[in-house]
Amino acid sequence: MREKVVLVIDDDDMNLQIAKMILEKKVKCHVICADNGREGIEILRKERVNLVLLDILMPDFDGIETLQEIRDDENLKNTAVMMLTAASGIDNLKKAYSLGVKDYIKKPFMPADLINRVTKKFEELTPEQTVLLLGKNIDELHAIQDLIEKNFDYESWIALSKIDAQKILRKNQVTLMIADAEMKFVDGFKMLEFISEEEKLKNVPLALTTSKKITELLEKLKAPADEEKIVEKISEHAVTPKDKNGLAKVVTSLIGYELDVHV
Repeated sequence: MREKVVLVIDDDDMNLQIAKMILEKKVKCHVICADNGREGIEILRKERVNLVLLDILMPDFDGIETLQEIRDDENLKNTAVMMLTAASGIDNLKKAYSLGVKDYIKKPFMPADLINRVTKKFEELTPEQTVLLLGKNIDELHAIQDLIEKNFDYESWIALSKIDAQKILRKNQVTLMIADAEMKFVDGFKMLEFISEEEKLKNVPLALTTSKKITELLEKLKAPADEEKIVEKISEHAVTPKDKNGLAKVVTSLIGYELDVHV
């Protein structure tokens, strides 16, 4: 499972270090620090971030200006944000609220409060899109996994056996399955039989491919590519079967090759 990532934007270095230490130790997430809003925006444009903790009172480019830029950016506008504030002024909180931020943490923050508020926020966030990769070549599957996780906000799982696949599917909300049709432990038809027997899996798209196709993909990755064609932002989560099939098409398109069968 991918580690959650928190970006803390605060001009006080002590606050940054304390927040980083507490969250990484107690919430088990990765924390990135920025000491000004402009640096924070640049980090958001380059890194996958689940939650931003944003100080309101900062010199030059304050928290409200930073938040406004986040909301104005088509690729960042849905980023989850919590405000950090030592100010009692209601005006700034009202401005943040008008920009979609209802959560704030008072400074100086107590460790228990910070832990509880961030943990609760993670629980409230919409579950990430999840892809299950099934196959027999672990190196190939890891290469596909790295590609998916670096280019989308998706979590991905790998299964090398039928038992592993069943455990993952029964315990997790899977959005898309990409399976090697040549697997010894289960072929495409057996996989279809399995998911058809599970009520919650009936609408999960299954894409079948071959080891040859995956090898072709890995060869493509060695050649220069147009980044805009490889990286495409998914703005909405798949909910209905139609949405999920659309997501399947987008993901398989983004990883650079067409699958043999798309159900």
